[in-house]
Amino acid sequence: MGTQAVKVIFALFISTFCSLCLAADKVANLDKLMLVSGFTKQVEGFPELVKSGFTEGVQQGAPIPQDKLQKILESADNTILPSIIMDEVRSSLSTSLTDKDVEVLLAWYESDIGKKITKAEEEGSSEEAFQNLMANAQQLMADTKRVEMATRIDQLVGATDMAMEMQISTGIAVYSAVMAVMAPGQEINLDAYKAQMEAMKPQMRQNVEQFVTLSFVQTYQGFDDASLAKYEEFLSQPEAKKFNSSSMAGLNKALTQVIGRWSGDMASILKNEAN
Repeated sequence: MGTQAVKVIFALFISTFCSLCLAADKVANLDKLMLVSGFTKQVEGFPELVKSGFTEGVQQGAPIPQDKLQKILESADNTILPSIIMDEVRSSLSTSLTDKDVEVLLAWYESDIGKKITKAEEEGSSEEAFQNLMANAQQLMADTKRVEMATRIDQLVGATDMAMEMQISTGIAVYSAVMAVMAPGQEINLDAYKAQMEAMKPQMRQNVEQFVTLSFVQTYQGFDDASLAKYEEFLSQPEAKKFNSSSMAGLNKALTQVIGRWSGDMASILKNEAN
């Protein structure tokens, strides 16, 4: 083998190795970004959130035998996997965010104000925070200035959009389960249900928006107007908008996958019950 050929092969090897290293660095930085932004913790709570919504839906519809309900909830733990959701979101972010974008985003989330806001948002999703919100809803809604701020932040981060997506996905799963019990062996007409959901969507969205708004007002109570103005400024930057929209795209794709698998398990469980 000639010297020139050896040089070419060596150059190709180094190029490939460097590309792999750069790709690994980007994945590590994306994982860090999802962690420090609070997204990872949010995703880790999805299984419990979906199970809670499903259980509530079942209580309002046709009863499912307790042993079958338990199997369905166990199936959720095995199919609605945070790791799958994180993989889809990471893939979406990798496509849309540049290294410079990630650098800008990490700078905010690792800043003092960024850390404090993320911590407040994580604490704001606790059961205790929910109970406080229910008890103080009227007082929170009376703070007009903060309600307007919360509405703007919701529009920037897409919290209502994400909640609606989860509610609709879970609703379809609940409907499928209830109909499998009420009409075993019959084909489930999801088109009719989806049309009904579409008609209800404006009212559903209004309810979700109000809850999200109140949640944000409560979450950011400990911050002054100047700090929140900085947060809005950050969320308005192109990098933050790409982060939020790309996260949402990956999340929606992942939810379609995991809820679909869960629904398949659910159908099998209930089919055995019907038989």
